[in-house]
Amino acid sequence: MFIFEAVEALESYFPLSLQESWDNSGFQILFNEHPLKGILLALDIRFETVIEAIENDCNLIISHHPLFLQALKNFDYKFYPENVLYMATKNEISIYAAHTSLDVAPSGLNYYLCQKLSLKNFHMVDQLKPVFIGEIETEQSFNDFILYVKKTFNIPILKYVLAHNRQIKKVAICSGSCADYIYKLKNFDIDVFITGDLKHHSAIFAQENSINVIDATHFYTEIDSRDILFEHLWKLGVKLIKSNNDYIPWLYI
Repeated sequence: MFIFEAVEALESYFPLSLQESWDNSGFQILFNEHPLKGILLALDIRFETVIEAIENDCNLIISHHPLFLQALKNFDYKFYPENVLYMATKNEISIYAAHTSLDVAPSGLNYYLCQKLSLKNFHMVDQLKPVFIGEIETEQSFNDFILYVKKTFNIPILKYVLAHNRQIKKVAICSGSCADYIYKLKNFDIDVFITGDLKHHSAIFAQENSINVIDATHFYTEIDSRDILFEHLWKLGVKLIKSNNDYIPWLYI
C-alpha cells in the first residue's frame, strides 16, 4: 500500500470538502509515491512526534491539528514549527491533518463525543456546524452534570459558567475552540454548552444570557480524535500507533 492510498481511504470518511474555508486540513508534507510502512496517529505534531514516528518506522503521521494554519513567511529550522517540517522532510515522513473535516463529519469527533456522553436524539445544527445538540437520558443538577463530564472525559480540572440553576436536559457540544458559538446558541433551547477555550467576554455573555457553559478544554475535547482515526483505519491492515507525545501544554497549581 502507498501513502496516498491510505489517505484516500481516510478521506472516504472525512472528505476535505467538509473542512472550513480557513482550515488547512490535508497534506502538510507529502511523499506521494512512497510505500506505507506505518502510521502514527496524533492530536498535535510536536518535534517529539516526528522522533516517535522515526523510532517506530512510521513514514506517515496523521494528526487532528494541522502543523500550521497560515503560510510560513520565513524558515528557521531550529524553532517550532519549522523544526518539525525540517526533521520530517529530512526523514521522508509525510504529514496529513484531518481537522475540521473530522469535526464536521457524520461519524466524526463531535458525533463521537455525543456518544461518549450517552446523549439521546443528538444531531448537528445545520446553521452552526459542527455544533451538536442532544439530551441526557435523565435530568440532573448542573453540579452533577459537571462531575459526569469531568469523569467521562477524564479531565483533571475544568472551569465552568453558572448562569442558571435549572435541571440539565438539553446539551450543546462542540470540541476545541468553539466557544464563540455561544453568541448564536442564545437563540436555541439548551441547558448547557460544552466546549473549550472559553474567553472572558464570552463567559460574561453566557452569564448575562442564562447559558451554563462547561469549558472541558481544547485538549480533552479533542484527544479522542486519535481513537476515531484508529477505528476508521485499522481495516487497512497496516501498522497503526497512537502517539505517546500528546499532552496538554500547560500545568495547574
